[in-house]
Amino acid sequence: MTKYLIKKEFLLTAHPMTYVFAFFGIMLMIPSYIYYVAFFYVTLGIFFAFMNGRENKDTYFDAILPVSKKDTVKAKVAFVWIVESASVVFAIPFAILSQKLNPNGSNLAGIEANVAFFGFSLIMLALFNSVFLNEYFKTAYKVGKAFVFGSIAVAVFVGLAETADHLPVIGDYLEGAQGQLVQLPLLFVGIAVFTVSFFITNRQCAKKYEKVDL
Repeated sequence: MTKYLIKKEFLLTAHPMTYVFAFFGIMLMIPSYIYYVAFFYVTLGIFFAFMNGRENKDTYFDAILPVSKKDTVKAKVAFVWIVESASVVFAIPFAILSQKLNPNGSNLAGIEANVAFFGFSLIMLALFNSVFLNEYFKTAYKVGKAFVFGSIAVAVFVGLAETADHLPVIGDYLEGAQGQLVQLPLLFVGIAVFTVSFFITNRQCAKKYEKVDL
C-alpha cells in the first residue's frame, strides 16, 4: 500500500517546482558560489510540495483512504528522501565538470564541489528533514512554520560548515589539499546520517501524527 501512496505523492501532491528545483545541481557549475544553495532550493521544492498538498486538502484525502496514519507519514517521508537523493545524484556530474573547468580550485565564496561537500550536503538535508517534517507533522497543516524552522537549521549548519572551510588544517582537508580520497570518510558519514535519519524521522513523525485530530 505504501508504494501507491508514494506514487500519489509524486503524481498528485508534488508541485511542478519540486521537480524543477531537483535539477538545480547544475548550479555547481557557477564559479565562486556557495554551493549549498543548490540543495537549499531542493528543500524549497519540498516546501512547495507540502504547501500544494495542504491547499488541495491532501491530508483529508489521505484520512478517508483505507490506510493508517503511519503509512501516510512513511509515504511522505519517503517522497522527500527520494527527491533529495535524486537531486544529489543528478548534481554529481556537474560537480565533476566544475572541477575540470576549475582544476586549481577557485571558489572564493566557500567549499569546492568535492567529496566533502557532498558529505556535508547529505547531513544538511538530513537535518532539514528532521526539523521540517517533525514540525509539520505536529499539526499536518502549518507548512510555513515548519519550513522557517527547517531553513534556520540549514542556515546555521551552512554557516558552521563554511566557517570550518576557512579554518587552518580543517579547511585544507575540506578543500581537498591532500586529495579527495581522504574525504571519503566524511562522505560515508553523510550517507549513513542521511539514510539512518530516514528511519528515525519517520518514526518520530508517525508518533506525532498519531496525536493529530483530523
